Amino acid sequence: PLRILLVAVATLQSASCFVSQRSCTQQQTKTKLYANNRRDFVRTVVAGSSAMLIPSIANAKGGDSASIVMPNYIEFLIEKNKVVDPTTLLYQGPDIELQLKRIGEAGARLPEVAALAEEKKWSQVQGIITGPLGTLLQTMNNVANAAGTKEATAAAKTVKQDLNDINAASQRKDSALCIKAAGKAAADLEKFVNIAFK
Repeated sequence: PLRILLVAVATLQSASCFVSQRSCTQQQTKTKLYANNRRDFVRTVVAGSSAMLIPSIANAKGGDSASIVMPNYIEFLIEKNKVVDPTTLLYQGPDIELQLKRIGEAGARLPEVAALAEEKKWSQVQGIITGPLGTLLQTMNNVANAAGTKEATAAAKTVKQDLNDINAASQRKDSALCIKAAGKAAADLEKFVNIAFK
């Protein structure tokens, strides 16, 4: 109500500008006409502003109960302790054949490291270390975890150290050390395969 009154007062002041300010005699004869026009104008403004200012009624559906299903603790315990059939799982662990293939492909690249080190092509040595031999570490970690033995984990760490030695030698641009580390890595990788895939 106070908003409507303020809007009406403001519009009356602005509505007075529509009335021409002529002589008093003409204004007295047309006062009735202007009064009607003002009244009509105020009615229109008040009706329009009240439609904007008064909130409309919500058209919500009423009377229905909530459809939320509360969790049941007993059902949770039953579901939690349910035995899962491992044959129905989507992921059944690493594929041994695929892991062996990856290790074999990476192991075949180790002699290339020695040849590139003799030719002093250090950027290509770095490319092999970060490329195929970089994925070798991840594959060996997966195999060592699947094997679940400390020997497999230790053998994987030994190969990782050999690869780090190759990397350090290539950064120092030391051909002899790089060739020696590549030979040791090939031998340690073969030991890892023998331990992990008994």
